[in-house]
Amino acid sequence: MSDETRNLSGVILAAGYGERMLPLTTKIPKALLPVLGTPLLEILVEKLMRTGAGEIHCNLFHLHARIERFAEGKEWPLRFHLEKELLGTGGGIGNMADDLASARAVLLHNGDVLSNVPYESAIALHDERRSLVTLVLVPSGPAANVAVNDRGEVTAIGAGTLKSSSGERLLGYTGMAVLSPEALSLFPRGQKAALVPILREMIRTRPGSVLGWNAAEDLASWAWGEVGSPAGYLALHRAILIERFRFDPVIEVPPFPFHAGEGAVIDPGARWAGFCEIGRRAVVEREARLENCVVLDDTVVPRGSVHSNEILFPGGTLGGTGGA
Repeated sequence: MSDETRNLSGVILAAGYGERMLPLTTKIPKALLPVLGTPLLEILVEKLMRTGAGEIHCNLFHLHARIERFAEGKEWPLRFHLEKELLGTGGGIGNMADDLASARAVLLHNGDVLSNVPYESAIALHDERRSLVTLVLVPSGPAANVAVNDRGEVTAIGAGTLKSSSGERLLGYTGMAVLSPEALSLFPRGQKAALVPILREMIRTRPGSVLGWNAAEDLASWAWGEVGSPAGYLALHRAILIERFRFDPVIEVPPFPFHAGEGAVIDPGARWAGFCEIGRRAVVEREARLENCVVLDDTVVPRGSVHSNEILFPGGTLGGTGGA
């Protein structure tokens, strides 16, 4: 079977606890947090399918049953891999590696990020240079902690403290990457491991094997957001509702910076400002005040309450500042 006829495989990393979104993530996993009413997992699966992934693998741990129930009955080429203990990003990939070995390439996507950046150019670069890993990077949005030289090779990956040397640029990792099947042998099986140390070892032992594709070289504009923190989740909705970024065809941008899901009830005496996302069956009572807020499904916003830059969910609220 030639490389041209082998399928692409997708991988969604969705096993984490979502600690920065507690206590919300004791009730709903990050992968099911909705963006204008559509759970993030659905958006990511559809994106990978549009890109050509013939099968998609997703690791699970925290609240795995909720994710499995959500996917039941959907015509997705999606297979779940349940971890008995949380293995981390690198360990999670290693745990799925045997089922990815026959793929032409693996399209990796973090389960808590969203971007309109396509994979196609990164795949083309990956195929042309026969790299082990090609990271999808952008100049702004995520933290700029990936150093790339003028040949497109990743020379270092840090934690926000890197300084680029002459001829190098610091770019931000989008949470998207293309992996060769050959790279999978470098991921541990059945062990906890993070992705960054594995990439650093590739860079050290096989210089030039990790590439960085800068999306800004092909795209005039791009959008990137994350749901892993209250500030990030609110900023994602601001980008859609105020700045009118189009993250994905699945997400329809409304004409006003306000969106209400099916069955939502909003009293005429309630008031809102900035942007507001009101989930399905949510109730906003009389004289409630909302500014720059996301109200999740089935939440009741009490009469006369005032909320600014908050995520509201049944039984609690999360502020958009701090904890990011």
